[in-house]
Amino acid sequence: MKTIKKLPYIFALLLTLTISFSCIENDPGETASNESINDWIQSWMDYCYLWNGEIPAKTDKSLRPDKYFESLLYKEDRFSWIQENFTDLLDYLNGITTEAGYDYRILRVNEVNPDLVGIVNYIKPGSPASGTGLKRGDVFSAINGTRLTVDNYIDLTDALSAPHTLGIIKSIDELEPVKTVSLPSVVKYEENPVFLDTVYNIAGTKTGYLVYNFFADDKGDNSIAYAKELNNIFGEFKSAGIDGLILDLRYNGGGSISTCIALSSMISNQSSSDLFCIEQYNENVHEEGLTEIGPDFDKSYFADNLQRYDAEGNVIESIPLNKLTGLNRLFVITSDRTASASELVINCLKPYMEVILIGDVTYGKNVGSFTIYEEDPEKQKTNKWGMQPVIVKLANSEEFSGFGNGFTPDVEISEYKNLPLKPFGDTGEPLLQAALVRMGVMQAPASFRADSRNTFIPVFSSIDKTPVRRNTYINRFGKKMP
Repeated sequence: MKTIKKLPYIFALLLTLTISFSCIENDPGETASNESINDWIQSWMDYCYLWNGEIPAKTDKSLRPDKYFESLLYKEDRFSWIQENFTDLLDYLNGITTEAGYDYRILRVNEVNPDLVGIVNYIKPGSPASGTGLKRGDVFSAINGTRLTVDNYIDLTDALSAPHTLGIIKSIDELEPVKTVSLPSVVKYEENPVFLDTVYNIAGTKTGYLVYNFFADDKGDNSIAYAKELNNIFGEFKSAGIDGLILDLRYNGGGSISTCIALSSMISNQSSSDLFCIEQYNENVHEEGLTEIGPDFDKSYFADNLQRYDAEGNVIESIPLNKLTGLNRLFVITSDRTASASELVINCLKPYMEVILIGDVTYGKNVGSFTIYEEDPEKQKTNKWGMQPVIVKLANSEEFSGFGNGFTPDVEISEYKNLPLKPFGDTGEPLLQAALVRMGVMQAPASFRADSRNTFIPVFSSIDKTPVRRNTYINRFGKKMP
């Protein structure tokens, strides 16, 4: 069974479920009671939640829906998520957030000092931040004039979705700000997952480099514009005749499984007859999959084409993938933010090529989710909740799924070992440099130490404000639930 035929199956099963669960009616014009919404939540969770056997026998349906949802979760589930407004959930999945337009990391300088610092990882093109002079590598110790500490960083980072100021410091040893950067506006920003692509010609060897920050086909408009751009980049890599590829996933928390499969297909040149991953569902979904689809229902395959669908699930556009040929190894730059679909690329390419990791241990997420919300406009008046429960565990073609604690890199190095951070694409940037050295296309400079570590303690990052972005999710292909 090919990927295109297989992936919508889970939608079809859940569509049947929606029809039966939508029979929960609320009085017109009235706000749905917690009990009614919680009935809806439990019905879905009983059916498709991967750990539905762990749901408590007795539950308190008088709780707020978010608290009720949390009460159903398996104790080891770090990933299932619920949002009070499903439109926010859908926006987050497609890279749309209300922000000033920069990605950051909060670090504790050492175990003794309660002071924290924030480091700007990158500025998002065309965002309010892009016109302020703020740049990658800037270090800040204060937000809105208040020093960051272990006690107040949650409240202070909450302020970053509104106009704010950052107190920029000169060095990590001098926490008193030397200048203030004002971010006077925030917008509902649509982030493009492709941040940078280039080709290096070093010592006669051509190396492609791609900084890819999340997996999404488009911004939620069914245009597959982001996927098309990714395909065009691989067309350029192919035309350039690259000898090697470095895929930078250090800030990539995951996303769409269809985009994950497409990218993996472009890299590996595997075809739609080659097994990409094996999926493990709960007994309900498994039995219905066997009955409705057949014994191959729990397998996804590599792709040959990008495909766009109409509201009925019919293919309305098909574009051949630009696939690289001749590559037998892939270099992936990682961090502890590399999660979910990013780890799926690593795991599912390992049976087909050598995958060499440069950076930090990855996050460790070997499960996927599905987006659930009430799609009937009338019922949305009383139930606007959206949830992203884990419904599937993912293994590669060799049935390996044991990366729940992350992948350990072949070359372990933190990008924060030397500040300020160098620009993306600079061959002297520590992680990119380490990849080029490991590839054998660049000599290690005298100061190079691939195993160097720092004493900074990670505390928080911008992705923690939108944890739903740390997901692999099954796609809808544009179909609407009744």
